[in-house]
Amino acid sequence: MQKESLGKYIAAIHRNAQSIMNSKLADIDIKHGQHDFFYFISRNEGISQKELSSALFIGKSTTAKAVKNLINSGYITREQDEKDRRYNRLFLTEKGKQIIPKINSTFTELLNIYLKDLSEYEYEQTLQVLKKILNCIHKERDKLNSDVE
Repeated sequence: MQKESLGKYIAAIHRNAQSIMNSKLADIDIKHGQHDFFYFISRNEGISQKELSSALFIGKSTTAKAVKNLINSGYITREQDEKDRRYNRLFLTEKGKQIIPKINSTFTELLNIYLKDLSEYEYEQTLQVLKKILNCIHKERDKLNSDVE
């Protein structure tokens, strides 16, 4: 018997969550899929692009595009690290700081939707399983990327 596809559900959850985010944040000039980057930067000001990529399990080129768009939209700024000039640190602009409440409330609302019908036990189990899956996927992606280099 063939196992039911996890990928189908993961992709559907992602698409639907992005749809909710895009709808709730339609009046904010942040492109599709870049809300996560902005949210993480807002919680970790001074983070480098490399650290951001690592924390979000996203490739450096994807992070670079997202950061560039957020800079061009005026929400974040990139400043050279004073101690190590090879690194740039990411900070919110005043425009970026103004939208934090709306971004935070939207992420909180989405989290509440995720958790609505889960018990504490189901939440903990789901979290552990998702971490395992992400770890396996991340290792495989790193392996493929190292094979290309």
